[in-house]
Formats: sequence, structure tokens, C-alpha cells
Amino acid sequence: MESAFTARFKFIANRKKKSGNDCDRYLLIDFTPEEAKKAAKWLTDQAAATETPGGSTIRKYSSRTDYEEIPGFTIFGSQWSIDPHSEEEWVDGRGTIAPRV
Repeated sequence: MESAFTARFKFIANRKKKSGNDCDRYLLIDFTPEEAKKAAKWLTDQAAATETPGGSTIRKYSSRTDYEEIPGFTIFGSQWSIDPHSEEEWVDGRGTIAPRV
């Protein structure tokens, strides 16, 4: 199965939280120049496809239960914990974003 682009990502814990509003984890995405160019093309193609009649949509929420469908698309990725056999919540995780062509 061919991928449009591949980008490695990882979540790292925010160890410098100063308030309850600070995030728990950061998401870092690594791109090589070649994969960044492929990703830019793929994103542009996906954006154009949503603007055509019958294109994909996403939900824009105005409250917990109220939403409207608007043009858009979703990117899926896969994530693995450092120790998949641990019963504790993972602290650091890594994965790949590689949408199909």
C-alpha cells in the first residue's frame, strides 16, 4: 500500500506545567524536506477535493452536542506506547502519519 507521505511523530510529556490550563503532552512531527513537499501536495489536493460537490466534511462543534458539517478532511495516524505490555498509562509515545495515495 503506497503512502502519499510519511512523517514520524512523538508525544512528549509537558514536564514544565505551570497551571491547570497547560497541556499534558506535546506533539512533535518530523519531516524531511522531501516528505514535507509530498505532504504539502497531499494537503493541497485534499483541500481542493473538499471544495468539489460531494467532497468530504468534518464536524464544527458550537457546543458539546451542536455541530454543523463543513468542508474538510481528517488525517489518521498510528501511535504506539513505549511499553505496550505496561498496565500504566504511557508517558511517551511514537508513531507514524502515512495517508494512503
